[in-house]
Amino acid sequence: MNIKHFISFVLLFIIVISLLSGIATASDQKGRSYSIPSASIDLFVEENGNLHVKEKIHYSFIGTYNGVYRDIPIKSGEKLANLKVYAEGAYCSYNVTNRMDEKSIKIFLYSDPQKSAPINDRDVDVFIEYDFVNVIKIYNDVAELQYKLWGEGWEQDVGHLTANIHLKSNNGVQYWLNPPYLVQNTTWHNQTLSITTKPIYSANWFELLMAIPSNQFLNSTPYALRFKSDIRGYLEITQKNYENELNFKTKVYSLLTILIILCALFPLFIYFKFGREPKIDYLNEYERDLPSNDPPAVINALYGSELVGDPDINGFRATIMDLIDRDYLRFNEDPSNDENSLALKITYKDPSKLKNFERDVFEFFKKFEEDRIVNLNKLKDELKKKENAKIFMHFYLNWKYHLKEELLDDETVKKVFHKKGNRYLKIYGLIGLEAAFFLVFLMGDNIPAAIYAKYAAIILGIVAIISLITPAKIPGQWTDYGRLNYEKWKKFKRYLKEFSMIKKHTPESIEVWNKYLVYATAFGIAAEVIMDMEEIFPLDQLARSAMYNFHYWGGFNAIYIGTNSGMSVGYANVGGGAGGGSGGGGGGAF
Repeated sequence: MNIKHFISFVLLFIIVISLLSGIATASDQKGRSYSIPSASIDLFVEENGNLHVKEKIHYSFIGTYNGVYRDIPIKSGEKLANLKVYAEGAYCSYNVTNRMDEKSIKIFLYSDPQKSAPINDRDVDVFIEYDFVNVIKIYNDVAELQYKLWGEGWEQDVGHLTANIHLKSNNGVQYWLNPPYLVQNTTWHNQTLSITTKPIYSANWFELLMAIPSNQFLNSTPYALRFKSDIRGYLEITQKNYENELNFKTKVYSLLTILIILCALFPLFIYFKFGREPKIDYLNEYERDLPSNDPPAVINALYGSELVGDPDINGFRATIMDLIDRDYLRFNEDPSNDENSLALKITYKDPSKLKNFERDVFEFFKKFEEDRIVNLNKLKDELKKKENAKIFMHFYLNWKYHLKEELLDDETVKKVFHKKGNRYLKIYGLIGLEAAFFLVFLMGDNIPAAIYAKYAAIILGIVAIISLITPAKIPGQWTDYGRLNYEKWKKFKRYLKEFSMIKKHTPESIEVWNKYLVYATAFGIAAEVIMDMEEIFPLDQLARSAMYNFHYWGGFNAIYIGTNSGMSVGYANVGGGAGGGSGGGGGGAF
């Protein structure tokens, strides 16, 4: 996968998760916010068929607000009349916009009786009263009241909703509350049904379905609809079907949650199956001599890079250092008087003896030489240009290809390291990330089991991302031979990094130290080793070391910055029943 596409996909996944995480806020660019800690609604079922509604919404404002709005859906044949709006905690005025299927109430809130200043940092109770005509439907056996006590159109969650349904009598009344998992408590107080809910999140609804004996109504009911049929059996069947569907979805989502969690644990199986390292009989604390005479680029690829068998830029730099150590490239040892003399000279040593990957580095410098001299400061600046960065990438990718072809073929790497576990983990990561992305969008239901499944999918996505960026050495497995050599080179690196051990066991000569510096470059710790050299060797000895001077005068730093520029610029250029009742709607603030 292209690295830019992968990063973009991961960022998109994180953004989507943030948007769908269920954390609702009403903050805006002005730094203000509001919440609805509680709300109440009273429904008065009158004998003439009228439904009188009284809403109370408790707002808590932080910052300056001009008011709130309330949208009330109106179905065909229904009518909203006798509207009253008032507030406690603020002065108010309002206007109403009538639409085809909705009445929109815009309520302006003021902090002064002149109604000239908006509210700021206060709690306000807004009351809305109205008569809802033709909402109640009267049949031969019972009357039906289906009403959304809280609609899905609210911007903000409500901490809890209290609903009171006032009837002539509770005798023979049947009722259902949907979805049932939002119900906190229900009680009858004489002829009034009181309901308390749990928190209702934005985009969720809560509905009452009630079958009321027809004898609670007058013979003449001008404010209700009448039908010459029975309805009770239909209501019971409809409710039973809704509950069965809800139970089925709950079981499916619960099973899906378990499956997703098991999938999220799959990397552990990969690790225990393919990633556990063999035990070896090796107890050395340090290695003071080079464990092998393999080229530094090979050591970088096998024991220094993130992907075993795949060399990185430190290996390329180590190859440069190796060519300097072997005098194919020679550093100007005293550039103190002229920054243009911070340069590498291409010597006349026969390059035909070089391996192909070494010749790639050699030819790279020849591309930028003038009279066999490569100005390192100029090279550093040149590699920031797109065309030169492409040239660098050409040589760098050729270097990797030839190194693998000559010294790091599949059979050679297999003798050192088993990549099967890493390959399986990366495949899992790609599939897991795509599955998590799909599942988060798929699970649009608001039932608790679906929310848990969505959280599980988010966890799966995080595990998948971790799987994709996990170094190959964790899910992969060293062979006995590879583990032994890995430990030896690891202890040699430890020796180079710990000054106390170097001081106690100093290399025999500056020449040996130069060789160590080449391998330190392969591990990316050259700067630390240079500091140790300055503590150990006298200045006159250091002055005779081309490798040291290359670092001291900034030659390596120029190469380091230049190759970083070449990599970054070069890589940038390569290649969406229940719930059908009247009422509901929603609202917000402005």
